[in-house]
Amino acid sequence: MKSLLSLALLVLATLSASAMAVFVAETDREVIDENDILRLTLRIDEQIFIGEPDFAPLEQDFTIMSQQRASQFTLVNGQTESETSWTLTLQPKRRGTLQIPALAFKGQQTAPLRVRVTAPSAAAQEALRALVFMESAVSTDSAYVQEQFTLTVSLWYAAGAVLFGDFPPPPTIPNVLVYPLGDAEPGRRQRDGRRYNTITQSYALIPQRSGLLRLPPQSFTGAVRIPEGGRTRRKNLRAQTPRHELSIKPVPAGWPNRAPWLPARNLTLEATYAPALASARVGVPLEQTLRLRAEGIAASTLPPLPAPSVPGLRTYDSQTALEEAVLGPWLQAEQRTVTVLMPEEAGALGLPTLSLPWWDTQADALRYATLAGAQLTVAEGTLASLPPASPSPQPSASAPTFGADSVEAPPPVITLPEDDPAPAEQAPEDSAPLGPAWGGLFAALVALLAAAGLWGWRRRSAASADPTGQSAPETPREALLSALAAEDRDAAYAALLGWQRGPAGEAAPEAIQTAVHQALSALGAERYGRAPAGQGMSWADLRALAGKLSAREKPPAPPPLPALYPP
Repeated sequence: MKSLLSLALLVLATLSASAMAVFVAETDREVIDENDILRLTLRIDEQIFIGEPDFAPLEQDFTIMSQQRASQFTLVNGQTESETSWTLTLQPKRRGTLQIPALAFKGQQTAPLRVRVTAPSAAAQEALRALVFMESAVSTDSAYVQEQFTLTVSLWYAAGAVLFGDFPPPPTIPNVLVYPLGDAEPGRRQRDGRRYNTITQSYALIPQRSGLLRLPPQSFTGAVRIPEGGRTRRKNLRAQTPRHELSIKPVPAGWPNRAPWLPARNLTLEATYAPALASARVGVPLEQTLRLRAEGIAASTLPPLPAPSVPGLRTYDSQTALEEAVLGPWLQAEQRTVTVLMPEEAGALGLPTLSLPWWDTQADALRYATLAGAQLTVAEGTLASLPPASPSPQPSASAPTFGADSVEAPPPVITLPEDDPAPAEQAPEDSAPLGPAWGGLFAALVALLAAAGLWGWRRRSAASADPTGQSAPETPREALLSALAAEDRDAAYAALLGWQRGPAGEAAPEAIQTAVHQALSALGAERYGRAPAGQGMSWADLRALAGKLSAREKPPAPPPLPALYPP
């Protein structure tokens, strides 16, 4: 009985061992040089449809260049055999004895393996260098902090050879801004009597700290296929550029105190106005556009330009846009600042002179970009006087940027449509100032596009009640309603500007002031042709804004009712 039990246990153990999957690892070689690659194969004797081993432990000493998976299933004389394998191509990261650690999968674990990585022989290195090599160059060995210099990286490979691998990505260097200067350019050159294909990429580097700057080498890891002895052979290789060191100089001692540091190869500053300064009139906005252009510097480094501060001239909507382009080996930066200038009184005005210090990196000298102050003579406008000044709104980062290259005429005089005349005797009581009920009616009629007729009727009824025959001047809200009725966007711009400068704009909540400021920016962009497509103010938005202004203004009190029984 005991013998039978022992035999049964032995058979069960044998079946269990045969049912357990076997997971093994093997390499194609045990000794390689550092420019060569290693093939690692992992096998498990069962079909695997989902999942794979964790290969992350290999990345400590190797770069996984490729990975392939294969499955095999056979049936012979009723016996089935299954196998799944993974083949990895590994590039060693250093010389020495490297270990392929044990890898685990489905409860099994491979045995660790060792690989010895040696330095290639001088002959092998020369042979590979004749096939593929890399070069790099910097435009200078010394630069100022925030001054651009250029790094050029080239990959050379012999004509007739086929190269496998990717060009190295842009370098990552602490405290240095890196900008690719265009795309990588292919070419053909000769060296030592041999023809080569080349791939060249240039980068603009802008250091952000002074001191000694060490540029890391750029590396290419791949393979080359060449015809040799009537056959085609593929050789794995690694090429890298030499190291470079630069001295990054601090801001020079002669730089003006508190002035923003501005190193550049070339710099210009100019101003344009639209309409022209000769057309300046009271109450008619002018756009001043300041353009600051510099070469060899990032656009983000350009300092902000101040808006002019002159008595009798108010500023609105100061907005700045930055642009960056590439011209040969240098960055081209431009800053465009647009400011709306509003003359408040007639007479001669002088804009201040603007002087901007910058450091000429080619001459290694301090220079000044000077913009002479412009003189303008402001003529009387349609508004004889302007309301008291309100604080200039802060520039909005999300508001559209508009330019000032096109010349526009001043806003036209608003001509409002007249309705059919109504008998004067029908409006003796309706000529009284508007009460709360009429204010609500105005907002509703604006939404229904019927304000034109109501405005004309009100204007005539007010004239009939005034013994002098002269109507009272429009309020900004009334001017806005009239502009909406006539669908005159220039008139709406002028009305909103008048509301913003008046007491109602000063006392309005911040949300209403912001909405009006955004509407003025959008309408101003439309006026000068710089509004992005589909981003203008719609009539529905303007009518909704007019309703908010109507709701915020306090209507005048209605006149007292006449006595029922006069004395």
